[in-house]
Amino acid sequence: MTEPTTPTKSDTLGPGSFCIPRAAFNALLDAKATAYEICAYLVLAKFTGECGRYSTASITAVNTYTGANKTKGGPIDKAITRLKTIRAKGATKQVSNGRSGKSHAMIEQATDLGPIVFDRETWNRETLGRLPLPDGPTERGKVLHVLPDFGEPPADRIWFGNNLVSGVGGIDKPLKALKNAGDVAARLLLAMYAANDMETWGGVRPIGAGSGPWNHYEPVIADSTLRGGVRLIRAKDMGFVASIDKRVTGADDKQAYFTALSALKSTGLVYEVVLVLNRNGIKDKFASNGEEYSRIPDDAEPFYELDCRSQHGYKPEGEEGIGSATATTAGDFGHSVALEGGGFDGTYAAIVPTGYGAMIAGIYRLRFRVANSKNAGVKGAWARIHQNNREAFNLVQSIRAANKLPPLTPPWEAAKTAKVAKSG
Repeated sequence: MTEPTTPTKSDTLGPGSFCIPRAAFNALLDAKATAYEICAYLVLAKFTGECGRYSTASITAVNTYTGANKTKGGPIDKAITRLKTIRAKGATKQVSNGRSGKSHAMIEQATDLGPIVFDRETWNRETLGRLPLPDGPTERGKVLHVLPDFGEPPADRIWFGNNLVSGVGGIDKPLKALKNAGDVAARLLLAMYAANDMETWGGVRPIGAGSGPWNHYEPVIADSTLRGGVRLIRAKDMGFVASIDKRVTGADDKQAYFTALSALKSTGLVYEVVLVLNRNGIKDKFASNGEEYSRIPDDAEPFYELDCRSQHGYKPEGEEGIGSATATTAGDFGHSVALEGGGFDGTYAAIVPTGYGAMIAGIYRLRFRVANSKNAGVKGAWARIHQNNREAFNLVQSIRAANKLPPLTPPWEAAKTAKVAKSG
């Protein structure tokens, strides 16, 4: 998803946001940045305002938002010190290896773009004061750190919701939770933000270069044809799939990666959205163990949403899928996806027109993503998601009507009713 600039305080259609350059993201992963270092960088970035460069955040502020030890020379102090030594790299170029004669050769070398963080004193010294810092009128507006943007336009950077730092919705200090989840979890969350694509996927992109993790759902029984020109798919959650970036784990360590993903889910920083995609899954095998799974085709897109599976105790408002409607309808046709007694074991039902390709898959959505509708793509992304869900629900209703089954209450209407009843 692309965003222009951080919304100003006058915006009232959602919380603000901040961004970091992709060059800094790659530098953090290349340097195997720790959880403390990543959390510190995110706090510094959040307090850069609309410019994205000049941060007013102090070490005290970073300690506060991460819940870290406030002693001088503590982990945050050390983290910021190391951040100032991490250097970003640009495009590679051909340079001489410095040898002569037959040993001479041209080699590729990445361009050194410089540090990802400067403190105030170093910035003034390095620029010889020719680039004065835009301090605010009060001491709180004093620029303490500079985060170069390396010339990246705002639309190309990685965007975060301000609430990742400040907290909201029962998660008061998200960065404290991230810090405690450990280094791999912090690097994984950063990589998931880099792969976030709300416009196309409504979450973290599961396919393509730099994609994030997703869940594969495998058929529990052959598809069924229902009266009314639709087919019923029933598939069960069979676990994570990921193309693991070794910079995240520090090695080819799948267990560390999946443990980190579990930590992000349990803290509520990410949650799963179960989708119906518009293509049939491609049978493939995991290279590690030869187990077969259904791979997402490269040209697949979301058809509609079934469910929002959050381990943090609640489903975000406005993100109700139609999984209850498809499950109820499957049961009414004698193809229940529930266990005896109505239990849930991770099996979902999808209903699509006969002849359509379709598969069930779970992608991940970032809880503290850009949410302000003034940001490019946000309003359009949700309009598309809600429209797709309504069209799919209308299909289910038409099938029920054709088979003389009673209509169902739309899940978004049921959610509103439940909210009013709870508040009353």
